Amino acid sequence: MEATWQVYRIRLAKQVMQVLERADIESIIFGGHDSGVTQVRGYQNYDISDLEVQAIANPTAKRPWVDTSVKSADFERVFFQVSPKSYADFGSNLGYYVFKCAQEFDIHATGVDYNFEYISVCQGIKARHTASLAEFKYTNLEQWHNASDYYDFMTVFNVIHHLYNRTEKYMDMNRLIKDFASKADTILFEVPTEQDSKGHKWTMDTGYTEELFYETALSMFTQVERMPGQTKHRPYYLCVK
Repeated sequence: MEATWQVYRIRLAKQVMQVLERADIESIIFGGHDSGVTQVRGYQNYDISDLEVQAIANPTAKRPWVDTSVKSADFERVFFQVSPKSYADFGSNLGYYVFKCAQEFDIHATGVDYNFEYISVCQGIKARHTASLAEFKYTNLEQWHNASDYYDFMTVFNVIHHLYNRTEKYMDMNRLIKDFASKADTILFEVPTEQDSKGHKWTMDTGYTEELFYETALSMFTQVERMPGQTKHRPYYLCVK
């Protein structure tokens, strides 16, 4: 009975969280029963074994804003500065940062994504490499912010513009940042500005600006630090309560 209910809940959630496009996955190569390494290629690129997660540079010029190798170095600098005991990645995609924290940094790490394709792939990788400290939640921010789980550190990479006027249509920066702030003590945002091509595409004529994000963050965090990102128009903001 419980299994039937779980299936029903997943089907119901999928009806509520209609994805706007298929997951950006190029290949997942497990390599057969005697392979100890899984190769993950797509929006995130990495190799994972039972003990190590190795970021791979973008194999093509596609997606210059998400070179996993470059962003991983940025992430690790902030991670060791914060030194968290728990971690969440909202918009966890193919799970690189979750697995990195769980397998190498030995802390409980949670990935959150509204795209069931990404969640399914990550669950398979988790099972393959016995990543017991990794957890993946199939939900969106409007549902998740009401849950009781809370984290020392969270990353929100390249999703603010989508949530503002695409996947969840918040259209209210105050409510959007408030929902994120309810989940963690320290948050590293990556914020596509209105000058970013995709940031502009998905938020034009909505009032979305980097200045609006910054002013809103200042009202909810005691520390808001802007840092250079992978591209000129996708800076990081480290926000601390």
